[in-house]
Amino acid sequence: MKKHYKLYKSGKNWCVMAIATLGITVGLTGIANADTNTTSTPIETTQVQTNTSENESVQLGDTSTNAQTVTENASSAQADSNTSLVTNNNDSNKVGADVLKTVTSTTDEKVDTPVQPQSETVKDGWVKEDKGWTYYTNGTTSTGRAYSYLPTITANGKGNGNNWYLTDNGVVQSGVQQWANTYYDFDPTTYLRVDNNYVQSQWGDWYLFGNDGRILTKVQQWAGTYYYFDPVTYLRVDNDYRQSQWGDWYMFGPDGRIQTGARRWAGSVYYFDPVTYLRVDNGWREGLYFGADGRLVNGGFSTRVINWFLQREGKITYSMYGSRTGADGTADCSGSMTMALRTAGASAPQIIYSTETLHSYLLNNGYYLVYEGRGQEATLQYGDVIIWGKKAASLGGNGHTMVATGSGNNPTVISTCYLTEGQRGTAIQEVNYDWYWNDDNRPYQYVYRLRDQARA
Repeated sequence: MKKHYKLYKSGKNWCVMAIATLGITVGLTGIANADTNTTSTPIETTQVQTNTSENESVQLGDTSTNAQTVTENASSAQADSNTSLVTNNNDSNKVGADVLKTVTSTTDEKVDTPVQPQSETVKDGWVKEDKGWTYYTNGTTSTGRAYSYLPTITANGKGNGNNWYLTDNGVVQSGVQQWANTYYDFDPTTYLRVDNNYVQSQWGDWYLFGNDGRILTKVQQWAGTYYYFDPVTYLRVDNDYRQSQWGDWYMFGPDGRIQTGARRWAGSVYYFDPVTYLRVDNGWREGLYFGADGRLVNGGFSTRVINWFLQREGKITYSMYGSRTGADGTADCSGSMTMALRTAGASAPQIIYSTETLHSYLLNNGYYLVYEGRGQEATLQYGDVIIWGKKAASLGGNGHTMVATGSGNNPTVISTCYLTEGQRGTAIQEVNYDWYWNDDNRPYQYVYRLRDQARA
């Protein structure tokens, strides 16, 4: 757009007439302006009054800059009676461009309404997040680990009342966790501290926690008996002789329970009192004598039967179709028992006995029947020979025989068995009798015992 200015005189007044011509270039969507978007008629006429006694000045618009520009134009016109042509090339940097300009928009301009920023919801209380239930107070969480009295967590995070929870940077913790220089366990469902329970950790190991929730070590009472927990690993100790926190020594069996009766340990047999759990020294128990160091002195025959099995651990593969006695590296339960009794001093066997015919061989070699039935676990003593399977129905896999290597509560037994399903060299196994009997669906059982436990 170009504007032409022409100065003319009307009476005593000088006037400026602006004639605007609009040029449209195809392809443009609008005309940029340095002004605010105000529209005016294409031709503007401004009357300027002058005073001959003063410097002539013209005020156009509201700015002094424009007034100065027009004053200069008026003075120039007065000096030269010829019409002067003033051309504005729409350069916004030129003085007076804002005043004598006609703005015409070639397109409708759309003005976007400003979007007000939305306020973010401030997190408060329990919030379920990918990392777990997280507790917020006015949008922030606690730092580090804290054991705090907080609103109860439910399925939707809003329960009634309060409970104590362990949090880590606000996230509630479960499983075994370290806190206050010890360890605690927190239920994975309720997140509450676990007291007085033996529980499995998130990595698979089992630990005992006391009535104040702290992890326990050394001798502890649990489920009607006593166990020992290592003070370094916190794990239950099995098959070991350990000193308690008050100084006394106790024997713990293959399932961790404290032992009573005769127990085989470190190549010898000891006896532990069923009331005090302490080792018996210089005394008789169950027809056996234990010396000054607690070792069995006179268990000759039964010890020799047991030793036959112990000496062949790791060497025998289970089979009912080979020698059955271990002569060819294979054996079954009754063939092994036949050879063990014979090696200990029993009479020469007429045959390799089975669980059906072994009964008479025992009775002929100083044993007597002390228990028969299936209604309860047998009370065993060291050296007892046990036969499973009712007579006339115990052949093959229906019967089994073993010898007790301990006595009292939860004794151990040893035998040639199929527990490892025929794996080479693993047929002889020493296991807990109570577990074995229950695992085999509590078979009918016979228990034979030597009449003379001190038999040479």
